[in-house]
Amino acid sequence: MVGGGSPPLLKSVQQRIIQSGRVRCFNSNDHDTTLVNVASGRGVCLAPGLLNGDDPHYKWIPFDCPERFECALLSRNDDERESVAELVRLFEEAYRGYGGPL
Repeated sequence: MVGGGSPPLLKSVQQRIIQSGRVRCFNSNDHDTTLVNVASGRGVCLAPGLLNGDDPHYKWIPFDCPERFECALLSRNDDERESVAELVRLFEEAYRGYGGPL
């Protein structure tokens, strides 16, 4: 399945797989509909890891590709909790070798 809301970089990965001619595709309007289609056995979907849920009925299989997806930690401007600052430090440490913006 390919989703209408996929970011451009994910769409390019999806299109490369589709153009290989080894899979058939259909559109899914949103992530919830995608989950229903997967649960019913109608299809599979390449999705960003940030959507990875903990429902034991789904299997999230890592898919490695050369493209890298940006993500962001969203918080309030006035949030000065030490726990948030510590989380940011942990992310920075974990992704120091990534080479992209922190």
